[in-house]
Amino acid sequence: MEISLKPKLKILTFSAYYLPGYKGGGPIKTIKNLIDNTQGSLSYKVVTSDRDLGDSQPYADIRLNTWNSLENSEIFYLRSGLKGLRRMLNIITKKDYDVLYLNSFFSPRFSLTPLLMSKLTKKQVILGPRGEFSKGALSIKRPKKIVYISLFKLFRLQKSIVFQASSIYEKQDIIDTLGSNIDIYIAEDIGSQEFAEDLTLKDQKWLKGVFISRISPKKNLLLALNLLKDINDSVSYDIYGPIEDTHYWKQCENIISQLPSHIKVTYRGEIQPSEVIKTLSKYDFFFMPTQGENYGHVIAEALCAGLPLIISNRTPWRGLEQDNLGWDIDLDDIHGFRAAITKLSKLSANQLINKRQQILSWSKNKFSQDDAVQDNINMFLYAYKKMSENRK
Repeated sequence: MEISLKPKLKILTFSAYYLPGYKGGGPIKTIKNLIDNTQGSLSYKVVTSDRDLGDSQPYADIRLNTWNSLENSEIFYLRSGLKGLRRMLNIITKKDYDVLYLNSFFSPRFSLTPLLMSKLTKKQVILGPRGEFSKGALSIKRPKKIVYISLFKLFRLQKSIVFQASSIYEKQDIIDTLGSNIDIYIAEDIGSQEFAEDLTLKDQKWLKGVFISRISPKKNLLLALNLLKDINDSVSYDIYGPIEDTHYWKQCENIISQLPSHIKVTYRGEIQPSEVIKTLSKYDFFFMPTQGENYGHVIAEALCAGLPLIISNRTPWRGLEQDNLGWDIDLDDIHGFRAAITKLSKLSANQLINKRQQILSWSKNKFSQDDAVQDNINMFLYAYKKMSENRK
């Protein structure tokens, strides 16, 4: 249950990508769901890029370098270059907010820069790493990240931050990366509030799998495709999402060209957030052996579409088989992934639809969100009180 705070705490949020963008994936959904569900207690201003991930041109229908009203918040679309930095400094030093909320660790422009600027204001900072400290995420461009982390710790920047962990697993990732002498608050991301209305029956010939995410090494699409090579049953696998890494996608295309005729893989292009649940509901299972997620909004959305999951055990969604929701499998257990797909392929249409109905029922209960909403409100209250106490 949401508690109304009067006056509302003012949260100044920085994120590299936000609405109307969608290619940045999970962090956009995290912030939108947070604002939608806590607006009765907190007010938000969001500073973000003037364009979506990978785009060369700004959004068409926005006003640059000024505040725009959008849904439940005010948004400032920042230009690149020195002019944008000056505007950022002006926004931060104006101090028209109570808590500074950063949504990345490794973003120089939308995390490190505002963090350093905040030293001039004495305002409390909350930083959500958004899964950037998972083993899989850290393995990508590892040398650069190790240098960045070392300098961050050398200048003791972590001492002035409340780190948000979305689960006990992410809390441990943060400790493993930055050490135990830091302030961590666990507040689970707020998931989807939309559910599938119609569940599609299994096709007589094809077991239909789906992948929806950015196409990049972290999401591990290449492993998923390699796993399909030795599946004996007829499986179709549709891929949705922006191609973030073109070199990686070429590797994926090479594997797709080598697949046997009973494995059908199709790239369906990008998909609007409003179409995700409806699209997912047309498939039989969700397959994404990700290298790491702090939450995994698309995983939550797959559950809200009543889909059994076949994912890695590097997300907070664990113990899936025990709850009859699918499988979370170690990335080294190649046989385990293939066995899970085979088990689904052997189910009759009625068996699979019954399983999906159970998953949908579980999801409607899980995503009532009361606890997650209150935990997020409490996190901002905690940070604000901490700042007030430090000033005494």
